[in-house]
Amino acid sequence: MIHIDSIHTLGQSLRAARRQLGLTQAQLSLAAGVGLRFIVELEAGKPTLRLEHVLRVIKALGGELSLSGLSSAPTDSIAARPLSDADQPASNAERHQALDELVAQAQALKMGYE
Repeated sequence: MIHIDSIHTLGQSLRAARRQLGLTQAQLSLAAGVGLRFIVELEAGKPTLRLEHVLRVIKALGGELSLSGLSSAPTDSIAARPLSDADQPASNAERHQALDELVAQAQALKMGYE
């Protein structure tokens, strides 16, 4: 587990994870459904990023965000529900296949506009 104590540490950790998976920033932006500029700013540690987008990037990299050391954790039915198949993290092979499909779709769209 990685200890994140600042937005800079988060950005560095996500950059390392992206590189370990062999992804470009553009590929990650497509997989996460965010703009390339967002990925660049996230990895640089920009402090004013949308948490929703940060969570998308973390999920696209196969990670999850968890909190520890809090005095109480939510116990409602939503927080306590088991993960569905859609919530389960994908394997590296599945992520790469999905990214390849997204890149191919993006390239096809781009060619249609040229």
